[in-house]
Amino acid sequence: MQVYTLTSEYEDDEMVKVYDTIEEIHQEYGRGDTNSIILGDWNSTVGDESYQNTVGSHGLGRRNHRGQMLIHFCERNGLIVTNTWLKKPKRRLYTWKAPGDWRRHQLDYILVKHRFRNSVKDVKTLPGADIDSDHNLLVAKFRTRLKKIIRFQKRRPRWDLEKLYAQRQSVQETLEEKLSAIESESRNAEVQWNNIKECMLDTISKLVGKVEKIARKPWVTQEMMSKMEERRK
Repeated sequence: MQVYTLTSEYEDDEMVKVYDTIEEIHQEYGRGDTNSIILGDWNSTVGDESYQNTVGSHGLGRRNHRGQMLIHFCERNGLIVTNTWLKKPKRRLYTWKAPGDWRRHQLDYILVKHRFRNSVKDVKTLPGADIDSDHNLLVAKFRTRLKKIIRFQKRRPRWDLEKLYAQRQSVQETLEEKLSAIESESRNAEVQWNNIKECMLDTISKLVGKVEKIARKPWVTQEMMSKMEERRK
């Protein structure tokens, strides 16, 4: 987690440097399906006017120059300003009040990737929270459904059992001959098992073979299946 403070004392060129630094971090660690959550005091006002898929119509105040800088940053990185998309009373929108409590502003924002927009269930401020700051506590509720990763396993070969039954005598004799030759090669159980498995697979592959794929449709011939297999390879 990186922390940067954007105050009103910053000049525009300093703000641009901070945005560039955050953007570099986001591009490095927020690639792919990772949901990046960027939040804090941006000292910007994006306002209550919607802007494409970045800013909603439920913000607070009038957009200023710094707010436009934040919007451009979100556009470049595919982010949305979450606390402008949910309709809330104004007391749940403002994040900072000027000295003397005469004006209230929305300066703090929570940004997430646009593709995770539906995972944002609630965003609001808690004005009554005692956090020893002139800013209100801004909280968000997310509900992210993790995608189940399906790992494809290589299918085991299907041996031709009918041919195995027909060739059972020759298969048995070949296996006995090969197994007798490897009995005295090693006393290690794992090595012996690998040798036995290799002998069985080699014998069945040569004398029996695999079952040909069965066409699922009546009009699909075995010749067509063979051509499809050649094309796939």
